Amino acid sequence: MRPESPCHAVSIAKRFRAPYMAGGTWLQPAWERDRRWPGHLVALNPDWQGFRGIGDSDEGLTIGALTTLDELARHPQTAQYLPALRDLMSRVASPGVRHLGTVGGNLVAGGDLSALALALDVMVDVVGGKGSNRELLARWLPERAAGDLLRSVTVPDCRRWRIAVEKLGYRERFSPTRATVACVHDGLQIRMAVYGEGGSGRLVVTEALLRDHGESERQDLVTVLDSELETLGWHDKQLRLAVRRMLEFGLAEVNYGA
Repeated sequence: MRPESPCHAVSIAKRFRAPYMAGGTWLQPAWERDRRWPGHLVALNPDWQGFRGIGDSDEGLTIGALTTLDELARHPQTAQYLPALRDLMSRVASPGVRHLGTVGGNLVAGGDLSALALALDVMVDVVGGKGSNRELLARWLPERAAGDLLRSVTVPDCRRWRIAVEKLGYRERFSPTRATVACVHDGLQIRMAVYGEGGSGRLVVTEALLRDHGESERQDLVTVLDSELETLGWHDKQLRLAVRRMLEFGLAEVNYGA
């Protein structure tokens, strides 16, 4: 189905309980895995105002949800605002997938950009049943209503921040990433986020420990981090250990405490 406007898209998505489709790079492997293809698809139009393109403002860097991953990686303002993202983008799937896949699709499906977006406190502009609204991605993702349509995301000005992103994946090219973690130091405090098989979210308890006590008590850090990961849903001990080590490496990479 090809809606005439974003509001029309929301309306028919709710009516037919149909998913949105832009690049389609997530639907294809999902169909191959589950052998279930939706009865209806709502095609999104990148020509709708605000849905594609990259631009800066006083609030930061705004990225249209239908901007492709390849466009994001190549845009000069990406290198200016988020140098760490350039390296991450080179590890997201294959060049063909990056050419089709969109920023919005990657975030909604829990792709490789999700942990970094959560750690950066990215804001989202969403078209829903009551019109447009803006809120934190971390608040919208777990509570988003059926039919909510992501128009754009805004990354705060983080040109002076230290950022580290690590990912753990399968060898198979089209398998979802097992885990992506992000550590961000904005000059005052640390932010940490995780996204993947076990769950997703900001590691607020670990952040509070680091904010209040620094890294002087390493064993406390290991214990708290491991406990918070398990609370989020990372019950596999080996996978949780791998995620914890990636986060510890991320902390070192952003020179936390320096």
